[in-house]
Amino acid sequence: MTQQSYIAKTLKDCTINGKNYECGIAYTYSIYVAKPLENPQPPALYVLLEYDPEKMIPMLTAFMEEGLIPYGMILFLISGTLHPTLPGGKERGTRAMDFDQYSADYANFLVEELIPDACRIANESISEKPDLHFIAGHSSGGLAAWNAVWFRNDYFRRAFLSSPTFSAIRGGEEAMVIARKAETRPVRLYITTGTNEPDYYFGSSLYAAQNAASALEFAGYDFRFEQFNGEGHCCHKDDVVLWRRMMQFLWANWKTIPVLPLAQQIRIRNLVAEDSQWQEYTGPFPEKQKISALGGVYTFEDGRIFFEKEEKKTVVADCFTSISAIGLSSDKWRLYIADENRRFIFAMSILPDGSLTQLNKLAPLHLKHDLTKIGASDMAVLADDRILAATELGIQGVVSFGITDLILPLPGDLPAEKVAVCGKVMYVASGDKIFYRELKIAGIDYNAPASAPCSPGYGDGFWYERSHYTCY
Repeated sequence: MTQQSYIAKTLKDCTINGKNYECGIAYTYSIYVAKPLENPQPPALYVLLEYDPEKMIPMLTAFMEEGLIPYGMILFLISGTLHPTLPGGKERGTRAMDFDQYSADYANFLVEELIPDACRIANESISEKPDLHFIAGHSSGGLAAWNAVWFRNDYFRRAFLSSPTFSAIRGGEEAMVIARKAETRPVRLYITTGTNEPDYYFGSSLYAAQNAASALEFAGYDFRFEQFNGEGHCCHKDDVVLWRRMMQFLWANWKTIPVLPLAQQIRIRNLVAEDSQWQEYTGPFPEKQKISALGGVYTFEDGRIFFEKEEKKTVVADCFTSISAIGLSSDKWRLYIADENRRFIFAMSILPDGSLTQLNKLAPLHLKHDLTKIGASDMAVLADDRILAATELGIQGVVSFGITDLILPLPGDLPAEKVAVCGKVMYVASGDKIFYRELKIAGIDYNAPASAPCSPGYGDGFWYERSHYTCY
């Protein structure tokens, strides 16, 4: 027991080998725990990627004593090592795999394997509240910290990113593209960068950080961005003055106010009913309308589309490989096609005899980092001519103008396999689970008269202009 009113303990050189995640990779880490003597609560969690315990423990302990941040368990982590399996082999560092990969793998390893192992070794039970879980990283570790709050938002909610590499190393450039379009998650962030950042073949760290700040602001995240003019990569990453300022923001009102998004981006606000959230549905998945036009019906099988009229069934398209869904435009002259083996939602024009022509790549879909299907598994069309595509990233919105403009991830980032809209309620199936939520726009009624598309194009009534020279 220390002289202060808390108990502290340190455990060094703890080891773990990845099993379900980061399989076979060896990791070494250290643990520091500080718990108050009076009214002890389950400790908060602080995960620090590539930080020096000798420097950080006194700083964070002082913050805890002040009440600036809650008492907790601090894990000091470094990237892993893959040991050779044959004589003469050289061990491999796995930093790029752990930190630079835009994926859930390392975050899942932390949550499912390393943190439980640390709790077992330290004989501690940390708080189950995700609002009390913080992660910090610099450079590639900054991307890893983002991955934690993004892919495991059920577990991490607060993060510090110092010169994060949202760059084209192993997909980091996709992170802010997805964040800008996807439904905003409850995260509080502090991001720093210097103006003398590296400019590598995979991108500029400065511009990547600035782009992240712009994307997060647009998407409605609760964050602060601080730029140090004339300073370099990861500057002030362990500076006590910066950490005090940063922690004051990240942990402000942590006892009473939960971490929440500030807003949603405008395309999601215009589509999803206010305060609508995913809920589980126990009934059967809704049946879809037949795709009828010109007195006939369009169907598909494998890579072919058929038009059936007056008991005559004709092949009208055979240029696909694995069609998963078709839909009709609101003005009844365009047929939309999803193919599981193709990245695009396609469109073809309907001729007066029901045949199809003018094959177009209407819009590309965004891809999951470790995809098993390139294209959409299903789709539905709304009354304004917006397409809702069921993909491994969730529901992606495609406007008739030809842009994928929003992403609605399912709970737990489950893949969306089927989608249907009945009235203003969207139903989405993933495995044996069905979710639903309310929309502002109804599904299309193929029996209703044709109507002009009114889903937005580039503009949507939102004023996008801003001064980029003075914003950060």
